[in-house]
Amino acid sequence: MSSTHFRQGFARCAMALALGAAVASAALSGAAVAQDRPQLPTAQVRSLQAGATYLADGQVESVRQTVIASQVSGQVVALTVKAGDAVKAGQLLARIDARAAEQNQAASAAQLAAARAQLTAAERNLDRTRQLVAQKFLSASTLDRAEAEHRAAAETVKAMRAQTAGAATQTGWHTLVAPFDAIVSSVTTELGDTAMPGKPLMHLQDPAALRVAVNVPAGVAARLDTSAGAEVEIPDAPERARRPQVSRMTLVAAADPVSHTQLVRLDLPRGTAGLTPGLFARVRLPLAALREPAAGAGRVAVPLAAVVSRGDLRGVYVAGEGGRYLLRQVRLGRTHGDEVEVLSGLDEGERVVLDPIAAARVAGLVSATGESK
Repeated sequence: MSSTHFRQGFARCAMALALGAAVASAALSGAAVAQDRPQLPTAQVRSLQAGATYLADGQVESVRQTVIASQVSGQVVALTVKAGDAVKAGQLLARIDARAAEQNQAASAAQLAAARAQLTAAERNLDRTRQLVAQKFLSASTLDRAEAEHRAAAETVKAMRAQTAGAATQTGWHTLVAPFDAIVSSVTTELGDTAMPGKPLMHLQDPAALRVAVNVPAGVAARLDTSAGAEVEIPDAPERARRPQVSRMTLVAAADPVSHTQLVRLDLPRGTAGLTPGLFARVRLPLAALREPAAGAGRVAVPLAAVVSRGDLRGVYVAGEGGRYLLRQVRLGRTHGDEVEVLSGLDEGERVVLDPIAAARVAGLVSATGESK
């Protein structure tokens, strides 16, 4: 072999080795880039066929609560409680000036006494008249008049007795007492204020029996599974009472004609310590599986946080191979709490990024300041 052929063969081998080295270097560089990409939190695309839930916000309320209001007009002359006080059934809460009512009651009592005196006189007159008629000293018509006077006096007594009872009842309206053991949640009047019929003076709530009330859309209410367990979280409650068990779930059949929502009540165990009416609550309600398989086929849901909007378009970042995040356009349906239906564009089991801004930054579609490139 000549030296020329030897040099040409050596050059071809060197070129092949260099090309192989370049390919290997590129592969190692790509792997390093994929390894350097940050791992963003993702969520799995799930089917709406079964196991669906609805997240909603509600509040803790008392099962037994009432508004104390006056049935009569008058000045508030006594106010014995303040907000936060615990009261027993029958305990005095407030008193309205009852002088006029007491005077009316006294007048009715006097009229009743006069009517009774008239009845006594009529009874005696009737007895004498009967004796004289029997002895033929008086006519039968005189006896008829005596009997009529007696009946009239008896009816007058009945009327005055009812009037006196009514006056006593009206006098009692000036004294306001607690209808059951409760906590005074608020007092809306002051000593010396003028009470009016129907005007609230204070609110009472029974702290022993509590429930969580939440309004849900009518479409969600139609799928609500009241036989399954609901989950309640009360963030501001003490740790031991933060996630109380739900003893019963009730769906109020009537819908609100304005908001088109229905009320769901979740009864909590009686006597749960640490809970008070008015606390904020998060509720996860179980939904029944769709009855028509064809209607639910292909229906999936993703967290609302994963959806990104660009004009009229909606999309999500799907986690792909090699740590890549690919923007995919989707068509959305109804919103269910913190999730939204995806009508097209995703399949069950795929994973979507929960932080689309971070995914766009990794994919190089936005700058570090959040502006689109």
